[in-house]
Amino acid sequence: MIERGVSVELTDAEELTRRLMKRHGLAAWEFGFNRRKRSLGLCRYTERRIELSTHFVAGHDEPSIRDVILHEIAHALAGHEAAHGPLWRTICAAIGAKPERCGNANMPSGRWQATCPGCCQQYDRIRRPPRRQRYICPRCGPEKGKLLFRAG
Repeated sequence: MIERGVSVELTDAEELTRRLMKRHGLAAWEFGFNRRKRSLGLCRYTERRIELSTHFVAGHDEPSIRDVILHEIAHALAGHEAAHGPLWRTICAAIGAKPERCGNANMPSGRWQATCPGCCQQYDRIRRPPRRQRYICPRCGPEKGKLLFRAG
């Protein structure tokens, strides 16, 4: 059993995921980890595989990880077309997941960073932004909020 409030080891997260997948009828599905920095979990429908980010697992406690696992299990049960719609939300509620998109997690910052000259809001990107692409702070607009990304 995983203690509350304590970060979780990858083996514990894998064990929890496999147990929950089996409980909800996904015993034939596979499980794996990925190194994504923007996705907490992922449901790969065609491969019949649920994945968790190693970055997410390393920085979060058991209740948060459990909710993401159940979130992805609900995707698997609802099917690709359901997205985050009513069917998916109904399945989430039935299996004990919060029926909402995940997003407020402690994840690593991207290498490419910019600061808005107007409001000093920090922005980051994992991959190098295209050179000719213009980035604008949504708060400050094009006059005061031109963003210039630099490698950090």
